[in-house]
Amino acid sequence: MKRAVVVVVVVASISLACVAQATGYDPSDPTHLTCPCDDPDTCYEQAAALDKQGETAETGEKLLELSQCACLEGSFAGCNTLAHFAKDWVRACDEDRETRSSCAIAGYIHEHAVRVPDKAGKTFHRDPAAAKAAFDKACRAGATVVCNRR
Repeated sequence: MKRAVVVVVVVASISLACVAQATGYDPSDPTHLTCPCDDPDTCYEQAAALDKQGETAETGEKLLELSQCACLEGSFAGCNTLAHFAKDWVRACDEDRETRSSCAIAGYIHEHAVRVPDKAGKTFHRDPAAAKAAFDKACRAGATVVCNRR
């Protein structure tokens, strides 16, 4: 009987540890990412499904996360998508196009950094000042989801 109790306690502890493991970007280190999917294809498919809702201030950070995970886990398509996503939205924010969403997404990119292989596109290094400036522009344009990130 005692052995069964010990086994249950050990199994319960392992289960709680797995449940407690958070995915996404680490709030204490915005460049550290724990992927929510186990393989690049799943991450890429989840990003594609979310993209159907639109690339907005509200979906941008999750799209960045899923695309970055797909790339980091070995999907060339994920890396290509990530590189275009980052380049296009940062440029749109710089040009004051679709400011509400473009600057929110640019803020996420500057906050978390975007790492892609050399041949896939441009890597964006973490830039807290650029993230703050982009979040400020997005907030002023109505993206309340980023107003507390300034």
